[in-house]
Amino acid sequence: MALSLYNYNIVRVTDGKKIVNCTIIKMCFDYAVIKYEGTQYKVPYSMIDQVVGHELLMTAQ
Repeated sequence: MALSLYNYNIVRVTDGKKIVNCTIIKMCFDYAVIKYEGTQYKVPYSMIDQVVGHELLMTAQ
């Protein structure tokens, strides 16, 4: 049995008014796919303010 671990960055995303912490799931050329409250969103890099931590995730088998 193999165990797959992934290390995701937790970033602070802001639209100028609201600031939230999200987990980056995938990085693309023009945007990052983030997970916020169980839903995935495509966010341009200009909205990502800073990296605030890391999350170590284990995939479901």
